[in-house]
Amino acid sequence: VADLFAFELAVNPDGNPVGADPPSNPFDVAVLTGGSALVADAAGNSLLLVDQRGTVDWIATLPNQVVPTDNAKALFGCPGSGAPQCGLPAAIPAQGVATSVAVGPDGAFYVGELKGFPAPLGQSRVWRIEPTARHAVCGSSPACQVVAAGFTSIIDLAFGPDGALYVVELDEASWLAIEPNINQGVGGSVNRCAPVTWVCTQIATGLPLLTSAAVDAQNRVFVVTNALVPGAVDISMIP
Repeated sequence: VADLFAFELAVNPDGNPVGADPPSNPFDVAVLTGGSALVADAAGNSLLLVDQRGTVDWIATLPNQVVPTDNAKALFGCPGSGAPQCGLPAAIPAQGVATSVAVGPDGAFYVGELKGFPAPLGQSRVWRIEPTARHAVCGSSPACQVVAAGFTSIIDLAFGPDGALYVVELDEASWLAIEPNINQGVGGSVNRCAPVTWVCTQIATGLPLLTSAAVDAQNRVFVVTNALVPGAVDISMIP
């Protein structure tokens, strides 16, 4: 339907240099009335709009944020390991990494951040973006607003019929902790954020390789775990 790779190469909305990593990584999709779709591009740090003719435009970009490096250093066994990461400064800029998008009951677009390297703890946020926004640079545009924060490695968002937003964290020790050469994950969590107040409450944690959630008409929350282990994927309901 649309070539997002070509769009990122041509437009590069967030302005970050296109390096060795794939310049485009469409990670989540939400369908809009009329047949258009929202796409959270994790590599592009952007929320894109794709119509049925294949036209691509960008709605908003997530900003870089200076974050502490202590989690990455700990995961690499610093200071005793002598790993190159031990020489990192106390804080460096991390990319937003848009991994999730959901349309709220108010019609606004909600986007979750994974947060790139150094994979900090408690620095992932949920942004509310006005549905009329185009080419908004979150962090400076009034069309973007942080509604919930303090999460680690957000990987999915889902609204329930009661209007609550469910925020899925891949792993409480960060995405870096589950890399094959590190294997220090402690499990992911699901959080329920109440509408209006945006008070968020953890409803489940310690879920291994947690990648997504869905909420049914009775507000029952179903999650996918062990999603990166071939033959071991589970779909279960949170009690």
